[in-house]
Amino acid sequence: MSINNIDTSDKILDATINIIKEKGLKAATTRAIARSAGVNEVTIFRNFGSKEGIIKALIERCSYAPAFSKALKENVTWDLEKDLYMLAKLYHQTINNNKDLIIVMISLMGTGHFPEIQRELVYIPRQLKEDLYQYFRTMREKGKIIDTNIEAQVMAFLGANMGLFLIRSFFGTQLTDLTEEEFLQNSIQVFVRGLQP
Repeated sequence: MSINNIDTSDKILDATINIIKEKGLKAATTRAIARSAGVNEVTIFRNFGSKEGIIKALIERCSYAPAFSKALKENVTWDLEKDLYMLAKLYHQTINNNKDLIIVMISLMGTGHFPEIQRELVYIPRQLKEDLYQYFRTMREKGKIIDTNIEAQVMAFLGANMGLFLIRSFFGTQLTDLTEEEFLQNSIQVFVRGLQP
């Protein structure tokens, strides 16, 4: 794909995000997206095939799974506290960099539109869950964590981090003025204490 095609694709994706965020999914017609992106509607079909193709490309853009998988392969130290802190920081950095897009994707989950897109969207946290599961299982085999229900621990870790993102996204600091750093330091310390043999 040439640089011009990438620029055009990015314009289309950004326009789609803005329209969905401001007016909802129904307003994001290919005609409205083309007008907002400053391209012909034919360009949308050439680049993405359909509105569904645009949504699929948005899902790929907001996926934090590849960065997370790479970090687990290349950066783990097998020190539970250091590893979980590194992974949580990466998670928050990635989702905060794509905050608007992720909020739009979450809103799409509740629409009932594009059920096949919703199945694809759940791949992102599912992949993250599977990668974390393997990490925790290896940590248990190494004797570095207690014998526990690994899936429950993975979901607790994911839930805490997803929860912080959602609380910050929807309520800002109205619910808590804890910084991300304070939250991560404290929650990970408690989490690690509960898992250490």
